[in-house]
Amino acid sequence: MKKALKPTSSTLLLLCLGYFIDFYDLTIMGVSYPELIREQFGISTTIQIQQTYLLISSFQTVGMFIGAILFGILGDKIGRASAIKYSILLYSLSTLAAIFTHSLPVFIALRMLSYIGLATEFSTSTILILESLPSKYAPWGTAILYSFGVLGGMTATSIGFISWQIMFLFGAIGGLLLYIGRSHIKESDSYLNISLENKEKLGSWRELLGHKQHLLKLCYFFLILVPYFAMISLMFIFPNYIIKTYTLSYATKILLIGFFIGNIISSLLSGFFTQYQRLFIAISMLLFLALMTTYYLIPERALLAYSLGLGIVGGGYPILWAQIATRSFPIYIRSLASNFLYALGRGSGLIFNSIVAIWLATPSSFPVYSTILVSILFILAMFAIIKIKPYTT
Repeated sequence: MKKALKPTSSTLLLLCLGYFIDFYDLTIMGVSYPELIREQFGISTTIQIQQTYLLISSFQTVGMFIGAILFGILGDKIGRASAIKYSILLYSLSTLAAIFTHSLPVFIALRMLSYIGLATEFSTSTILILESLPSKYAPWGTAILYSFGVLGGMTATSIGFISWQIMFLFGAIGGLLLYIGRSHIKESDSYLNISLENKEKLGSWRELLGHKQHLLKLCYFFLILVPYFAMISLMFIFPNYIIKTYTLSYATKILLIGFFIGNIISSLLSGFFTQYQRLFIAISMLLFLALMTTYYLIPERALLAYSLGLGIVGGGYPILWAQIATRSFPIYIRSLASNFLYALGRGSGLIFNSIVAIWLATPSSFPVYSTILVSILFILAMFAIIKIKPYTT
């Protein structure tokens, strides 16, 4: 019989490295897609390359939504440790296969499978950490988890000059090694006890959607999460209204550097707010409102500091959101609820991208429209923060 790892730093490291790969893979497509599409599929015009990238990205998002539902259910039915083990295996094999195909439909299908595999990394890892680690260490565990994800994005950005095949290979091999390591992760005692007593309720849609209190929680937590994905969609447009002498490419790099650094700072700060999680989120919402409605007033030389502020909003806030949301649902539907919520959040990003594309047709109106949108999201999020009740452990 295999010896299971105790819920210690070894387990935490295996979970963190998985989220590192998640962020890494999300970033490498954005970094390497022109070279990839040109070399692999013989597409040469800029417009066609961008259209192909958007097509691939759309299917990846669909895959992420499917994966969140699939592995969310499996996380409740067969266990969090098993679900996150098989999900990284699916990612690794499909990513490895994608290197060798010259068929665009096959490549799209493989990338969709890759994102089905990656979809559950953050939510299921968070659940495992909160259910396995001692309560005083669990918040720090989720902070470290998110920080590793940010480091994955920074790594992909830093090595963007490397061949896309090597970047894909790095992710695939890393995933296979994690699959081997995760085979020894032990399921939490709390899940094992509940799974024996509530087999018929495990991962049940009826249990999740058939109770008013669960439906209300889904609505509230969705409203709290949506501003994060709105920020991700909108912030890449902001440099257009800030820069005077910088090129857009240079400004975007500054934006990402500041955002990633702010993410890490905020992630670590969130560990000190275990008793004041809703307060931290409320403060983040106020900062979100201030920064997202004044970007056109920011001088060019302050772009890095401004980006740092956005990063501080986007770090600790989703971490504490995940902690509260995870513990607010019963253990037997916890994986389904958490993954479903995060999938809805990521799906909202597609809607925001579409809205932004329409607004950019009249650039002078963008600041007005974006301010109205941000204000509405802020009001809804603050309402939801007030309505959610603190969990009990």
